[in-house]
Parts: sequence; C-alpha cells; structure tokens
Amino acid sequence: MASGISGRRIEDTPVAVIDFETTGLTPGFDRVVEVSVVRIDPGESPRLAFDTLINPARPMAATEIHGITDADVSDAPRFHDIAGELLAAIEGCVIAAYNVYFDIKFLDFELSNSGVAHAPPHFCLMYLRTMLGLGARCKLSEACKHHGIPYAESHVAAHDAIASGQLFCTYRDEVRRKNIATYDDLAALRAYKFNSSFGCDPFPGPSRFGLGRLGKVVSRAGFSAPVDPVRQAISGYWDALKTVLSDLEITDEELVHVLAERERSGLKPEQIRVLHAKAFASAMSQFTADQWLDDREVRKLRRLHACLAELGWAPGQ
Repeated sequence: MASGISGRRIEDTPVAVIDFETTGLTPGFDRVVEVSVVRIDPGESPRLAFDTLINPARPMAATEIHGITDADVSDAPRFHDIAGELLAAIEGCVIAAYNVYFDIKFLDFELSNSGVAHAPPHFCLMYLRTMLGLGARCKLSEACKHHGIPYAESHVAAHDAIASGQLFCTYRDEVRRKNIATYDDLAALRAYKFNSSFGCDPFPGPSRFGLGRLGKVVSRAGFSAPVDPVRQAISGYWDALKTVLSDLEITDEELVHVLAERERSGLKPEQIRVLHAKAFASAMSQFTADQWLDDREVRKLRRLHACLAELGWAPGQ
C-alpha cells in the first residue's frame, strides 16, 4: 500500500526533473525521441543523470520543433532498451517537469510498454510559479529570464532539463522563505491536479521490474546548432501554445501573452494554422484511439476549439 510523499519534507526528498522531445502531442500515436533527467538530491547541486536520443521505431516527425531527424536516431537505442537506465536515474524521486501534464503522460506510456506500471508523485514547475505567487504561467525561457538563469531555447532535452533543474532550486529557495516544509503544505497553497499524486510512492529501482542496465546512449548534451530563425519562431510559438493549452483553459492575461508571442514570431497565418491544426488533430487522435468518444471528451474538444479560436484560428473556421 502506497504511503506517498505528502508528509515528507521537500528539502529532504530527491527530485528528478525530466524532459522529453517527441514526435507529437499524443502518447501512443506519438513517441519519445529524446529523454533527459536532471537529478537533485538533498544538499547537492543538480546533475545530469541520464540523457539520450531514442529511436522511436517509426518515421520522425516534429523535426521543425526539435531538430531531430531520422538519421540522428538511426543508431540510438529504443525506449525499452534504456528503461532500466531511466528508472535508475529517477529511483526514489519526486518527478518534476516544466509542463508535467505533457511529460508524465509520455513517461507512463513508454514505461508501460516496458512492463513498468507505476504512478509516481509529480509536480509541475510551470504551475509552481503561480503556486508560490511568482507570476503567471509562462514559457520556460521567460521563467529563466525572470530569475537570471542562463537558457537559450533549443528544444534539446538536456538543455531544457538543466534549466528546469536550476529553476527548481530557485523555487525551492522560495519555498524555504515561505516556511513551506512538506508536500502537504505545498498542496495547501492551491488546488492543482498533480496534488493528488502526492499520495503515490516514488519509482523503485529497475530490478523491481526485471529490467537490466544498458550503457549505450546517444546524447545531444552540449550540442549547439546554427540558429534557424524559422524553426526558432515555430518552436517558440509552439511552446507558448502548449503552455496555455495544458489544461484547456486560457485566461485573458494568457491570451494577451500568446498573441504577443505570435506577433513576435513573425509567423504567417498559414504557419499558425498548421500548428493549431496539429494541436487539434493530436487531441482527436488521443480521444478516438479507443474507438469511443464520450461526453467528457467532447467537452474537452469544444474547449480546445474555443481556445484555438481565441488565439486566431481553429479548424473549421
């Protein structure tokens, strides 16, 4: 029976910050193509604990976002091959990510395919910003800029995870200043969906699931490619879009923010429509994969359509 982490002290509990690059937004239809883990143990600095490209065993997609091609992953391991190494990196940790509602779904799907059925405790760094009264939801780059953390948008998983790990340390300092001791105290600040995961236990090690360890990785950590202004604009707007669509709600403040990001990007209306269409198509694929579309899913699709319409275009307009 799970005892959870609710009563654990935040400062005494290891945290694993994860970041995935994927072929799209829908676990199952889309696959992970890069994974990175930054681990923060009590009293220690963040360290890159695991990082590799992944061969998704399907044609590459979303290269315009992450820059990864079929050739890049041709010699990379498949997710099942590295599941044991990944579990070793996150063993005993609370899982964190900058947009955890995105990453945790892919983590669950990919590990389930490797025979690992376990729901870990997790929280979202993007929402932790609002929980602590530090500002509204925003892109990772904007949060880093606000706190003086070096970061350049690259959609390289290691770079994003390292920046997110440094951001967690900044938020942990704020938690200390506000005398927020335990995860129970944190959950009391504001009701978010991830709070319920605090009743779960962290991942055990790979041996619990009969998984071995694989040394082979293909890492992009430290990789620096020439700046492609078009890809940078597309990925920047895509990040802003994912930020506000993570819960299918959008406030007036967030609408103004994303519209400003769209203007800064300089993307043409046709390019904006492609990104909005991909977001809607991904949701459709996810909701219809089980050959059943219930009333709750229909309501979510309506909310998504309304959000995209507010941002300038939705399919069917």
